[in-house]
Amino acid sequence: MFMFKNIIIILALFMGQCIAAQPLPLLKVVTEEWTDYTNADGTGTYWDIVRAVYGEKYQLELITTTWSRALNLVENGRADVLVGSVKSVNKKLIFPQHHLDIEYPVYVIFDKNIHTINTVKDLAGLTVAGRKEYGFAKFLPSSSHFYGVEFIGDVAKLIEKKRVDVALAYQVNLALADPSNRFTHKSIGPEERLYLAFTHSDQGKKLREQYEKALIALIRDDKLKQYFASDQEYQHAKLDELLPCP
Repeated sequence: MFMFKNIIIILALFMGQCIAAQPLPLLKVVTEEWTDYTNADGTGTYWDIVRAVYGEKYQLELITTTWSRALNLVENGRADVLVGSVKSVNKKLIFPQHHLDIEYPVYVIFDKNIHTINTVKDLAGLTVAGRKEYGFAKFLPSSSHFYGVEFIGDVAKLIEKKRVDVALAYQVNLALADPSNRFTHKSIGPEERLYLAFTHSDQGKKLREQYEKALIALIRDDKLKQYFASDQEYQHAKLDELLPCP
């Protein structure tokens, strides 16, 4: 009897070690690099939120690449989660109910010595540069010509060389678009909610459900705001409004 108990104990320990040794499933999360939000070294607000939501149940692979490649990877099931998408831009992925952040307004970059830009209507007849996949074309008058670029980096050179008249960029990308701050930057487009987006699959639906539950818990426990650069940035995201009314 004593030996039987010892065997049971040994088997239990062995099985426990086997269970503990099982690696976590891999979760590939992808986007382009946005300074302070999705840095290439794995730091940043959005990466921290991804870790808080999925880090306990998954081994995370955080990938920064071009936006078009990131989108393609998730659409084709070679990555699981796309960070920072706008719902109106992509219909092939599934989106959660709860947003991740609110993007600041779209800015127009232009040479004030050549153009006077006060509203979107002033872009009529102009050649306007902007990221291909950001959906900027929908803001433009029908007479505008949209010049899609793969990279926003130093798009000011296109203006300087008169290949385009103006450029559009989100506030977070202004430093990349016009690093020398040579041209005028003016808010011209609406704020938009940014989301995590998931593959159209059972796994995607599972990840969406986990995100929505975990995000509400982080907000309720007052843990989410620590990942934002400042209280102002957190308040701008309007995440507290996601909590159900008492």
